[in-house]
Formats: sequence, C-alpha cells, structure tokens
Amino acid sequence: MADKNESLSKKKKILRTLLIAAVIAAIVLAVYLPLKLTGTLDKVDSADSLKEIINGFGAWSRVIFAVLQFLQVTFLPLPAMVTTLAGVYLFGPWETTLLSIIAIMLGRLFAFFLGRKIGVPVIKWMIGKEDMEKWADILARGKYTFFLMLVLPFFPDDILCMVAGITSITWKFFIIANIVGVTIACFTICFFTSGQIIPFSGWGIPVWIVIGIALVVLFICSFKYKDKIESFVTSLGEKMNKKFGKKKSNDIIAAAKESKSETINETDKTAVTANNANDKTKEPNDDKNDNIER
Repeated sequence: MADKNESLSKKKKILRTLLIAAVIAAIVLAVYLPLKLTGTLDKVDSADSLKEIINGFGAWSRVIFAVLQFLQVTFLPLPAMVTTLAGVYLFGPWETTLLSIIAIMLGRLFAFFLGRKIGVPVIKWMIGKEDMEKWADILARGKYTFFLMLVLPFFPDDILCMVAGITSITWKFFIIANIVGVTIACFTICFFTSGQIIPFSGWGIPVWIVIGIALVVLFICSFKYKDKIESFVTSLGEKMNKKFGKKKSNDIIAAAKESKSETINETDKTAVTANNANDKTKEPNDDKNDNIER
C-alpha cells in the first residue's frame, strides 16, 4: 500500500513538472520567439527605441509595459533599467513606479515558484550550472544575505530570486525582502531619471555630472572588486543571520520555558484541588466511624 502511494506521488510530481515546463515553453513560443524572429528584440538597443515600440500599442501600451516588466525577470533578455526608463518617458514616474512594482513582484514570485516547484533542472537550463551552484552556495549561508543582495545594486536580483527557490528561504521572507528591494529600486530609478528630484537644468547639471562620475567609478569598482564585495555582503549577511536567528531561538526557548512553567503550575493546582477533595471526603467517613464505635 505504501509503495502504491509513493508511486502515485511520484507520478503527480512528474505530471506537475511537465505541466509547468509546458507553460514555460508556451510563454517562450508566444512571446520570445515572435519578438526575436521579427527583429523587434534587436531593435531594442535603448530606452528610446523600446518606448517607441510600447507606444505603438496605443491604449494597450500600459498592459504591454507591465507584461514586459514581468517577462524581463525570467524570459526576456532586457535590462530592467531599460524597460523602466521607457515607462518613465511614456507614463511618468508615479505610474511607472506602480506598474513596475506590481509587474516585477509578480515576475519574481514566478521565478521563485519555478525554483521551488521544478528546482535544479530549470535553473540550470536558464542560467547555467556554474552560476546556479555559485549563488545557491552563497544564499545557503543565510537568508539575510539574500535580503542585502536585493537591496544593493551589485547583484543579479532576478537570478537570485530563481535560485532562492531551491534554498530554505520561506515564501514569507522572500515576499517581504522583495517588497523592500523592488520598491527602493523602482522609486530610485523612476524619480531620479525623471528629473523631479534633481532637475536636468540649472543647479542640477553639476550635480548630475558628479553623479555620473560616481556611477562610472562604482561600475568599475563593482567589476574590479567583485569578489571582495560578494565576500563582504555574504559575511555581513551571516552575521545578521546569527544575530537575529539567535534572538529568535532565545525567544522560542523562553516561550517554551514559560509554557512548561505554566503547565507545572496547573498540575500543582490540580493536585492541590484533588487533595482537598480527598480530605473533604475523608471527614464524613471519620465522623461515621466514630459514631459506629460509640
């Protein structure tokens, strides 16, 4: 009977995997291949060109933008910066921020779902065995490492979300970490690049020059000191995991002790009540025995 149930469970798992694989294949065939075969992807070499493509859909432009933001997380080889900038040019910072947060969050949830349900085969196929093993090893050292990598601009967030699916990171922590990371990234890109925080004229020109130089230096350093940055963030994540993990463990132990103490107290109360009841029962019997003796 046990073997039969195990066999049925394996069959269900295989069918579920095949179904998810079929959905992925359908998305690739329906979206990626037409864009590639028609040369549309080759034309997307800047935010301006992508803006023209999205704007060509008229009333459906917002839907197309949201779909692109969703798909660039897993299937389309488009940088999030390019798609987001195209949205800012078309819809402004507020609307682009809202659409981007919703679409990118859904895309990352789907990426995590793929990692959790299909696991290693799909991740290995999409990003390669070497990258998969590298990031899986880093994320296995603590969930706060994952959080820091989402917040900082040096790491491949989309790949991390997929690899996180094969680690012990929970859905709850994954969602919270991404809400923080995606919100910060979208607000930063949309509002800084729109010129609403720092204008592209007047006093904003020297500020943008300084920011541009800083970004170039940051970009160069991110490549030159890539290993050191990864090592530092991983180490910091491990320290956070130990600190907060230890606190949580202590809270659990304290709660267990308190629960045990309450249980002992209840037991003692029950014992005292039972003894009092026995004493009351004995008293009439003793009086009855005394009457008989008399």
